Amino acid sequence: MNELFPIPDCRVERVVCSESTRAVLVVRAERRGAPCPSCSEHSDAPHSTYVRRPADLPTAGCPVQLELHVRRFRCHNARCARRTFSERLLAPSARRTRRLARAQCSVGLTAGAEAGARLLRPWPCRRVPTRSCD
Repeated sequence: MNELFPIPDCRVERVVCSESTRAVLVVRAERRGAPCPSCSEHSDAPHSTYVRRPADLPTAGCPVQLELHVRRFRCHNARCARRTFSERLLAPSARRTRRLARAQCSVGLTAGAEAGARLLRPWPCRRVPTRSCD
């Protein structure tokens, strides 16, 4: 599965097809821990988890939604201002993946802003909706 959806430093756990004919990829990081963004001290003491849902490139003409399970860690450095931090799988406020942003920029620069927006407008998927992608 990871060969079909290459996401650096992450593992695709499962693919679920939603009723809206969208593939949802459940993804977790493969690393044991993460470095603190403030003091760079490595931590593998988990604190909690949360889910991010950035947009990604479509597959076979159907939209793909990532479900990134992001872990928060405790920083053990007493002099560090942060007590907890999250692993950096995407930019802190990113709503789309880098590869989707690059593809959108390429289309926008090649076709122009208005034409690029029309080209990138989502169209309905032609597949019959199913519950699993097995």
